[in-house]
Amino acid sequence: MSLHRKPVPDPGPLTTKIVSEIDRDKHILLHMLDLHREKVAPLDLTAMQYVSTPSTEDDLPQDPTGLLNAFLRRLWLCNPQARSTCCKVPVGDYGLDMDENSQCAINPLDLVAVIYMTTNSFLQQEIAQRMMQCNFAVPLYLPPIHPEKNGTILLCPFRGVLGQWKSASEGPIMKNMADSRMPFLSAVRLGSCNISKSRVLNRVLGGPHEQNDCFINCGMEGGQLPRVLSDGLVEVCWNLHSGEHHNNIFSRPVLVANLRGDAADCEKQMSLLCYTSAVLIVFCGSFGAKERNLLASWRDNTSHMIIIDCSASAEDGQENQNEKIKQRLMKDLELPDGTMLNGREGDEEEIAENLRDVLDRFVAYLHTTNLVGTAGMANDLDINVDEDELCRMAFSEVEEVLSGIEDGVSSYLENQLPLQGTVWKQLCQLEKEEARNIQHASQSLTGEKENLIKQLLDYKLTTAMRAFTAALCSFDTTKRAFFLSWMRVKLEVMQLGNMSDQREANEEQMQEPCIGLEHLLREMGLVYERYFRGPNSDLYDMFRLPYLGAELLLHGVPLELYDGDASVFPMNWVYSVLYEVHKQLPKFSRMRVLTILGFHNSKNAEILSALFGVNFPKWGRRHIKGAYMLLLSLPDNFRMEMDCEFLLLISTEGLNATTERSLMHATELATFVSGLSDITLINLPDEDQIENRRNLQIAVNAILCTRNLERKTTFQVASEGAGMDGKIMSCVIDVLTQEKLPNESQRETLPTSERRGTGSSSGTSQNDQIYSEAILRLKKRLLTMFHEKATNGHPTCLGAFMEYMLRLWESVKNANFDIKFGDTATADAIIGLCRKLAQGEKHLNDQLDIWVDELDNHIMKLKESASQKREYLDSDRLLRILRDEAATQINTERDHIKTSLWDYLRQEDIDIGLVENYKVSLNKKVDHIQEQITYDVAQKLESATIRHDMIVKMHALLTSLEAALEVRLRSLLQTSKDNNCVIDDKELEREFVSVWENIPSNMNNPPLETQEIFVRMVEQLKKNLSDRGLKRQNIRLRDANQLNGFKVKTAHFALSSKMKKTLKYNKDVAQRFTNKLIEDCDRKVSDKVCHKEVYSDSYIRELLATVDKGLEVLKGEPFVMSPKFEVDIKGYVCGKAAESFQEVQESFIREKEIKDRFLNETRERHMLNFIYQFRKRDQCQKAAQNFTNKCLKPTVEDFIYNSLERQIFNDMLKNKNAQLYSSPKKFHYSLLKEMLIKDSFEDFHEYLQSHENFQRKSIEKFIRVHLSGSVMIEDRREQRMHQIFDWVKRCIKQASESSSGAQRNVRQLLEEVCASLESQGKITIPTQILKKPLFDISTHREHFFANLEESVSELSSSINQEFMENEDVIEVPDDLPDKLQDMLYERVKGCDKRCPFCKAPCDLEETEHQVHEAVVHRPKGLVCYTNANSTTLSHNTCSADITGQNQFQNRDTAGRSLPFKEYQSIYPDWNIYPEDPRNNGAAVYWRYVFMRYNSRFAQRYQCAPAKLPEAWGNITQKDALQSLREAFQITE
Repeated sequence: MSLHRKPVPDPGPLTTKIVSEIDRDKHILLHMLDLHREKVAPLDLTAMQYVSTPSTEDDLPQDPTGLLNAFLRRLWLCNPQARSTCCKVPVGDYGLDMDENSQCAINPLDLVAVIYMTTNSFLQQEIAQRMMQCNFAVPLYLPPIHPEKNGTILLCPFRGVLGQWKSASEGPIMKNMADSRMPFLSAVRLGSCNISKSRVLNRVLGGPHEQNDCFINCGMEGGQLPRVLSDGLVEVCWNLHSGEHHNNIFSRPVLVANLRGDAADCEKQMSLLCYTSAVLIVFCGSFGAKERNLLASWRDNTSHMIIIDCSASAEDGQENQNEKIKQRLMKDLELPDGTMLNGREGDEEEIAENLRDVLDRFVAYLHTTNLVGTAGMANDLDINVDEDELCRMAFSEVEEVLSGIEDGVSSYLENQLPLQGTVWKQLCQLEKEEARNIQHASQSLTGEKENLIKQLLDYKLTTAMRAFTAALCSFDTTKRAFFLSWMRVKLEVMQLGNMSDQREANEEQMQEPCIGLEHLLREMGLVYERYFRGPNSDLYDMFRLPYLGAELLLHGVPLELYDGDASVFPMNWVYSVLYEVHKQLPKFSRMRVLTILGFHNSKNAEILSALFGVNFPKWGRRHIKGAYMLLLSLPDNFRMEMDCEFLLLISTEGLNATTERSLMHATELATFVSGLSDITLINLPDEDQIENRRNLQIAVNAILCTRNLERKTTFQVASEGAGMDGKIMSCVIDVLTQEKLPNESQRETLPTSERRGTGSSSGTSQNDQIYSEAILRLKKRLLTMFHEKATNGHPTCLGAFMEYMLRLWESVKNANFDIKFGDTATADAIIGLCRKLAQGEKHLNDQLDIWVDELDNHIMKLKESASQKREYLDSDRLLRILRDEAATQINTERDHIKTSLWDYLRQEDIDIGLVENYKVSLNKKVDHIQEQITYDVAQKLESATIRHDMIVKMHALLTSLEAALEVRLRSLLQTSKDNNCVIDDKELEREFVSVWENIPSNMNNPPLETQEIFVRMVEQLKKNLSDRGLKRQNIRLRDANQLNGFKVKTAHFALSSKMKKTLKYNKDVAQRFTNKLIEDCDRKVSDKVCHKEVYSDSYIRELLATVDKGLEVLKGEPFVMSPKFEVDIKGYVCGKAAESFQEVQESFIREKEIKDRFLNETRERHMLNFIYQFRKRDQCQKAAQNFTNKCLKPTVEDFIYNSLERQIFNDMLKNKNAQLYSSPKKFHYSLLKEMLIKDSFEDFHEYLQSHENFQRKSIEKFIRVHLSGSVMIEDRREQRMHQIFDWVKRCIKQASESSSGAQRNVRQLLEEVCASLESQGKITIPTQILKKPLFDISTHREHFFANLEESVSELSSSINQEFMENEDVIEVPDDLPDKLQDMLYERVKGCDKRCPFCKAPCDLEETEHQVHEAVVHRPKGLVCYTNANSTTLSHNTCSADITGQNQFQNRDTAGRSLPFKEYQSIYPDWNIYPEDPRNNGAAVYWRYVFMRYNSRFAQRYQCAPAKLPEAWGNITQKDALQSLREAFQITE
């Protein structure tokens, strides 16, 4: 594609009949977009220059044919509305079923699909990158227009897309998104659903707090329109980590795909998604046989599946059947629990939250894939991939060029691109030193130069460069474009890891250099430069390189104008390339030059791309230095404005100055490119960077060096952020160029927004819209400046520009400027002065802003002061006073700024001679600031006075309104409380309207329009003149503003009074009289105007009557006036009065508009506040009642009855029971003794089986016996009630007095009351209810405490009434026995450990003992132990076994047999004392029991009776009891 005027392609013949393969709707849509012809050439990357450049406004397209260009233009501006399909005339006679009430012409998805159908791969790469930056979903699969053809996987657009995210383990990561492996999540719709799948996905990706519009849905503008071309489209988006944990939706980055349309109709797409997806999410509209079969087939080919039930609700019988079908389906599909989500209610937010939770559980374990693998699988499914054979051939050529780079970039640069090494840099530096010191050039310098030239002449064309130039020489421009694209992508992908690690590092800290396509193109230019140092047979074909460079330049590949690394202008190479370009351009082509100076981290490429759709090298990806140029053919509207056909764009990258040498080189570069320009845009990076001071030095030195050049450049500032540097730079430009270009003092500092990274989970930022608007403003400003250039000077042709470029380079090379490149003294002085000036301006603006913000109070004080003096202060007089005060303040600060500038020079010890030439400019700048601020403040003051008048007028109205609303509000609150009813919002709105409509209004009679005033005034004048016999006069109202007062003319006198000798005298007398008459009329009109009286016909009649009286007086003079005089004087007076009344009417109209707007805004706000106050105060009312009933009431009752409980408990432990329940050990003894005396086998058996249950039953029996008797308890209910309510009221009062602030949280207030109440005594309030949302509100504490006190009083009365009705009855709570049982059991339960052999309880009473002991061990047969290899119950005790040879075996020993004596190896926490053969002691008790019930135990355990020693038969009950006393050491 050539850069010449873009020829209009032959569109081919119109399709007159609908082609059979395309259905009607597709044909109509293509016709709407003007794509219905048989041949439509796809847009390529250079076409963006013709799309972006002409636009300076973000206007709606006139009709649908402009939608494609509007999409691309907005996308390049990063406008969040890029996908909008709104048009001025959206619906025509097309025949599609569209919404006539919408401005949208088509569904935005169809627009996206058409964009990808009509663009080539190179433009699609840029589109994909920008869509992802804007957080738009990007097409992955493009369905065919013709049904029988195959769809296409779009892999190539993703090749150049880079994504950046942060990993907890790896830190910042930057990868190519086509190769990045991550889980693939796919969402499809099966059947018709009652929810929006895409909207749910947006909610999932946005998280609970962020809005996300990634996927177009029916809730967006135009999303509800029918889809024509996009059914079957598959879109993808990424969800990448931002590094902030709370912003991360998933635990790892994921790729999300969204299939448009019904999945049942998309067989190939579903096959692809099933094979590649880690999770398939199906929004299912029904579960019929067809749907179940499809789900089963998909489940066989996918790893995980999540089904969302979106089926319609059914009747009860059908509902049960559906549930059974779903349960069976989950079983058949082998879906785990939680993967069938309910979406039948239609709550998309809840569905998204549940889906997000399920996915988050899966994500960490899912397999990963990438888009390259997906494309490979597409080939097996008979789906086309957009990368064809030509693309693969270009890739092989790239591999050949980059062969060996895997050994390291440094090695590759040294071996394959050697000309960019130190030899070339040293030679360039020596040549500049030689040129600047030609008279003092030393012999050594000359020798060193010859040595470097000799080394340079030894260069041989490397393998890489030979392959590179061969690839560029291809006649197939598409192949060459693929080659350049692959080269750029390949180099980026190879170095992504290195760039991720070094992204934040300074250039000096980098271990490995970066390489890009620009380095290969630079090497090609240096090969040509090398040829001029000395011909070489190896370089015989070098003369084709300039033509090749020109071809690349004309096809949108920037040409390096200045080598920033070597700090040199490759003169021969650039001149030769431009000469080739010159030969291809039309004759007499004219151009202008725009340069953008980009410093470290400036986004030059982004700005130029947004302005003109061009692609410059990006600093952020490869650390390149230098200047690049591109020639842009201008559209017709720009050609007329700029008076030229071409615009040469120059972009500098990497201007920074970390050392003195780098400062000099950067200044040389900035001076060179600025000197070439008509306009230089200084693009300052974001604030708070160390390089900012150096950036300003470079820019200021460039301005100083270019001031006296023959080509005058105009400077403009663009700053990324509204910081101080942009203001300082703008001030510097004004000061340094004011004498040369006095009309250029008004400048703009345009902020650009921070761009969001690819795949951000947050929604489209508002900064995108701000950025888009800023770019358009900048373009408009640049066009205006070029128009001014066209007015003041002539453009240049390319040939003249080339010659001037050579002369300018000689000047830079020889340093022929007043300012040395490395000298920053003058720049620092100017920057310091402008910083002081900008700070002074900011300080003045801040002061005035504060003063203006406090104007309401100041105006009130002025009016109060005037009132005390009994003076009337009208708006005009008030405005004059305020303007005088502002002027005084501004003038004072202006003088202070001027003084501070020269004080700064003295304080910093700066030579004043450095800035002497700019003294006048600085003072003019200060004066200009004063004028601008004065004008701005005057506008603010006028607005403030009008606003204050309106506030005063509306204050009384709003006060009465609020009072009436408060009365109605209290009435509604009482109704809600009394009736315990819910009042809905509609009823509240009706109540509000009934109050609002009763507001008195003084706007019933709207002021007259201006035209009506003039008409009615003319009618009154005609009537007056008619009454005085002047009917045929030419009546018109005179414009008083265009006359220097009323002048008496000769024609105003009658014929008899026109004598020459008396005419002059008569004129003087008549003029004096006329002036006095006009003054009288002006006073009358002013009196009416001052009182802001509305125009009335009576005023004009009164005014004309005054004139008539004056005319009667004038008749006493010796001359006679003609009728014309009366008509003219009355016309003048009426015209002047009409203008005065017109101003009044205009003020009334403005006031009415403000009132209407104010009342409308106030109405909505007051209505919402009325509803809100009712809801909040009603909630407070309910919260107080809820707290009283559910917290205070149980506490009060518990406080009253708790004394009853404690008294019964204390009574039970009196007398003999005190000893019994004094300790666990004594209670155990009493149980054993009681069983022995009772002598019941069942009691013994129950005790042995469950010691705890037996204890509880014994305690329960004791309590029931005690409660069944005549227990006399003093009734102190009333006393306790009064006590607790006194405490409650006292705590409420304390909380009310201690609370600070009008608004307090109800939960906090109640927590303070509860804490205070609990501190009064042993009271515990159940505060769990306070966690409910009912109590999480803020309200006026007075309102709440009033409600709380009222509720507490009601509770007190209620409980007191209950006591009065049951005053003779003492009610015992039903759960009292259980409480007493628990209290008693806790007192005597002791240790809960049991002997591992005989199950005897531990009797130690220490609370934290580590080793357990039992007082009485029993024979093991009592707990069903038998002898080894026998069914006979064992009579051995633990104490006897540990001294013998017996062994034990159980599950604790893992099946092993161990001697009893080694029991502590298994049970170290038990201590069993051996049995004393001389003293049976405690064993006697259980021997007696065993002997007595041996057969019963055997029968119960279904074992043989134990073979007991005969001596046990001699034990009596008395002996057993005595042994028990001895064991427990009880004396009775």
